[in-house]
Amino acid sequence: MAFDINNFVIDHVIRGVMTSTADGSYMWSINQITDPTLSVTSDTADAVDALGSTITTFNRGKNAEFSASNSMFDLGLYAAQMGVAKEVAASGSALTVPAFETLTIAQSDVSKVLAHTPKTSPDKIYQLKGDGTLGTIYTSAVSSDATHFAISGPTITLPTGLTAGTQLFVMYEYDSENAVSVSGDAINFPKAGKFIMEVLGTDVCDPTTLIHAYIVFPNAKLDANVDVTFTTDGTHPFTLRANQAYCDNKKTLFSIIIPQESES
Repeated sequence: MAFDINNFVIDHVIRGVMTSTADGSYMWSINQITDPTLSVTSDTADAVDALGSTITTFNRGKNAEFSASNSMFDLGLYAAQMGVAKEVAASGSALTVPAFETLTIAQSDVSKVLAHTPKTSPDKIYQLKGDGTLGTIYTSAVSSDATHFAISGPTITLPTGLTAGTQLFVMYEYDSENAVSVSGDAINFPKAGKFIMEVLGTDVCDPTTLIHAYIVFPNAKLDANVDVTFTTDGTHPFTLRANQAYCDNKKTLFSIIIPQESES
């Protein structure tokens, strides 16, 4: 008896993977998809009579769009939305990393050692006020005094006359072989690819039978317009626009495929 199914109870989306249409190579993937929505629209043209009354409506084009959110901010997805590759530092290939560091002064301190060696020595450090805002500015000099500090590598010789409990704020950059980076620019845009999404569900007549459905977009492209909120409860939205597989005579925008779980 042939496998056939109409009703499908959706549990959740397991993952989505984008691959290159050129060679099938991996581009990016996500596995925390929430609020997935597939929208299909059609362009129309009306045929009207001499009085402007509609005689009939013709469909001229069909569009498909998939939108969702990743429940966490995903650097791989964001890099794809920016049209760039995520940079991963490695041995011999460091990334320049910013550092904000707060130094709390003890009674006997004459110097402090930063957590990292600055790429370029900072020329200013700041005393923090009680509310955390920046206060007195100290500038770099050959030797320290009441208004100046000296720095050699990661070691700062402190300004003189600081009281115990004073906090100094230092901004600098250093090279790290343990960092990742995603950049946004004005010249790169998302690349098209094949997007495959795996959805877990069950048979409506037998909830104990798990079913994996696959939604396949042969030629999809991320929307370059994206707003990300950097909050704990914020999500990472994305939209995929389905383009027709133009050299396919079926002009497929997407397919929903549900295989039988076990085939003998």
